[in-house]
Amino acid sequence: MFNYEFPPIGGGGGWVSYFLGKHLANSGHEVHLITSRFGKLPKNEVIENITVHRIPVLRKRKDVCAVHEMMTYAISSTIHGFRIADQFQPDVVQVFFGIPSGGCAYLLEKTNNIPYVVFLGGRDVPRPNPDPPYYRWLYLTLSPIIQSIWRSASAVVACSKGLRELAYHTNQSIKIDVIPDGLDLHRFFPIERNPDSTPVKILTVGRLIPRKGFQFLIQALPDICKQTNIDFRIQIVGDGPYRSELVELAENLHVTDKIEFLGSIDYDNLPKKYQEADIFTLCSLAEGMPLVVLEAMGTGLPIIASQVQGITDLVKTGINGELFEPSDVKQLVKHLVKLIEDGEKRVKMGKKSTELAQGYDWKNIAQSYSELYEQVIKIEK
Repeated sequence: MFNYEFPPIGGGGGWVSYFLGKHLANSGHEVHLITSRFGKLPKNEVIENITVHRIPVLRKRKDVCAVHEMMTYAISSTIHGFRIADQFQPDVVQVFFGIPSGGCAYLLEKTNNIPYVVFLGGRDVPRPNPDPPYYRWLYLTLSPIIQSIWRSASAVVACSKGLRELAYHTNQSIKIDVIPDGLDLHRFFPIERNPDSTPVKILTVGRLIPRKGFQFLIQALPDICKQTNIDFRIQIVGDGPYRSELVELAENLHVTDKIEFLGSIDYDNLPKKYQEADIFTLCSLAEGMPLVVLEAMGTGLPIIASQVQGITDLVKTGINGELFEPSDVKQLVKHLVKLIEDGEKRVKMGKKSTELAQGYDWKNIAQSYSELYEQVIKIEK
């Protein structure tokens, strides 16, 4: 497996490789993963029966990886990947994000005839109006490479239907399967909630970068305060380079008393934060399939989120939550006010979220990947 991010560094994509690798290893497969070295993390270790190889890269932050830093992984993983593949002799290679993780797999297929599967997770798929905007030029430059990696793969997997449709805008000739991300149902489970509890706690989780849309949530607060008398609090879990701008925005709008910036929280403690909340919101401008929405659903929360790829697969309007157009602050205000004021509806939607989450058990998702690998290996033989 190749993934430039793996816990404790990075975001949701790293956790996908962790859970998939864990379940594959526990079912009897031998799993090796090549990821980025960071800080004092060991070069090699075994985590949940996954043999993790951390290779040298340039990376300044634990939570965010710049484009030039990703490219150092692309080079380093190619150099070290051949050595590890020679020792390990894999039957199939799993790539998380064609760029920056697909280069070595592509070359291994060309030189050693080792099949590989590409996971599409989000910004690795070209899109017309990316955030940040300079990605438009990156997509123009990298699109031929991205398409070559997809075409040479034995299988391409998108984590959501919306992301598959977006990928088809780049290349319609490639068959793309959809296997969603999964959820650890033993870790993220619901509790009984009091519909009359106050203050109403609204939780949001993610890396503090512009694409995640925390600025829109903060911009919504003055109007929410005007439209409801019920006490509420926003809890923001996560860290990143955009934090200072978000804090300044809250100060300028005089809503700091309504927001708690909780910073990064250890993954083992994250379920408790979901269970303490009453509403979950995610205002992203783009996603693949956000694990945080699945986690919120598993813990029984109603979801108010932007209508982007991946989220639309999870949130059923009027059933377990509401959707709004990305960056539309007025729609966000409307949906949040309604749920802040209607505790019974919050609880009812939260129970629907729990029901819908049952279909995303990681055991089932890992089994889908295992069956795909068997098909790929059979065809190659």
